[in-house]
Amino acid sequence: MFGFPFKIRHMRAFEISINGKCLCLAGVGNDGVLSTTITHVPFRKRRETRLYIGGIALPQDEHVFWKERILHLGDELRLKVVEKETVDVPRERVRRDPSAEAKAQKHYVRKMAKKFGWKFQKSGKSK
Repeated sequence: MFGFPFKIRHMRAFEISINGKCLCLAGVGNDGVLSTTITHVPFRKRRETRLYIGGIALPQDEHVFWKERILHLGDELRLKVVEKETVDVPRERVRRDPSAEAKAQKHYVRKMAKKFGWKFQKSGKSK
């Protein structure tokens, strides 16, 4: 497993292959979110179809990422849901940063307020 502080007997995992070749075996243990997303962007200069495999591992509160791949016309993708004791080590792990998230949320709110012509009023409390 990849750093879970507890023993996992079996976990739900995604076994993903492209054109018959195994891409990865992804899983987040018994507490988390595992996702596979396929997006197609048919406009502007990007015009691409992309596969993303990642999730959130809890209780570590980390975003985990295994693979991202551009898909081409004719590619055959296979996702098999399996039970495994171990999975591939994620390529990237990023801990949540609550202060950075709050800063990004404030930036977004200010941007939307400006867009809609809203004004903020100071209250007696501020952080």
